[in-house]
Amino acid sequence: MTSAINPTNSRSNALASLAASVRVELFAMLRNPASLVPTLLFPVMFWFFFGLPNAQAKSDSGFNIGAYILASFATYSIIQTVLFNLGIFIAVERSSGWYRFLRTTPIRVWVLFSAKMIGVLLLGLIALTLLLTIGALSAGIQLPFTTWLEIVGRALIAMLPFAALAVAIGYLAKGPQSASPIINLIFFPMAFGSGLFIPLDGLPKVVQDVAPYLPAYHAGEFVRRTIGAGQRSSDLENLLWLAGYTIVFLALAVWAYKRDEGTNYR
Repeated sequence: MTSAINPTNSRSNALASLAASVRVELFAMLRNPASLVPTLLFPVMFWFFFGLPNAQAKSDSGFNIGAYILASFATYSIIQTVLFNLGIFIAVERSSGWYRFLRTTPIRVWVLFSAKMIGVLLLGLIALTLLLTIGALSAGIQLPFTTWLEIVGRALIAMLPFAALAVAIGYLAKGPQSASPIINLIFFPMAFGSGLFIPLDGLPKVVQDVAPYLPAYHAGEFVRRTIGAGQRSSDLENLLWLAGYTIVFLALAVWAYKRDEGTNYR
């Protein structure tokens, strides 16, 4: 006698598996000081170096320079969080044989990657909250509560293409030793060239010409518009560029995953 599979129980089991996997991923990130310390402290450190000395200045357009810099570093923070904590973690797990073990368990691929995405999103939320709280308190920046929420929400939306890029790097790199230099080589020039550290007006013209084609530029513009900055482009333009990069990086990530699967698990 056979019994029909209850779809409700199946969904409940999948959600329970996802919740457990999210806890594992988040705790793994929080217990790794090599990535946790830079994730939480670098944006705050850069704020004290670059933001706090100019926090009370006003731009010609009337917005607070301190809020502008804080929004830029919020963008930097979320990109750094997802690239280093997702990309390098995947490379580490691949080299350790963890994925080979997971293939012997009932866990589904979508559960694994959903858990990683949710875990890194929660870590990004922690990093953003820490940065914005310290920034606001140290400089006396006063914004409506809804504006703070919008900064966080926009930053989390802007992380999507970088999450896809992180997965692609994690599967393309030969191991954590090569993943980290690749991410550094991509991330820091892109961050500087997108105006996250220095406003584009203070950068060479060639950089200003290239910046609108970089995903971090549109992420920064999208977040900074919450405080009245980001006048070089519109929300729609930023979202279209971010969506386009998400699709491209996601396609690259899927190809890299399938290539790795075909190479190691035939």
